[in-house]
Amino acid sequence: MALPKLLTTEEAAARLGVHIHTLYRWRKAGKGPEFVRFGPNVVRYPEDTLLKPVAA
Repeated sequence: MALPKLLTTEEAAARLGVHIHTLYRWRKAGKGPEFVRFGPNVVRYPEDTLLKPVAA
């Protein structure tokens, strides 16, 4: 099984067509696409999860 490609916040925002601050707000509110945190300042979004519908 191949590991999914991990996108930066900027890459994920561009892929979703939203501003990066929207992703910040969604993360803080517990909404939006699935993400992985690698320490306090590194967040990545698995590319395959960006294709799933976002729960509001």
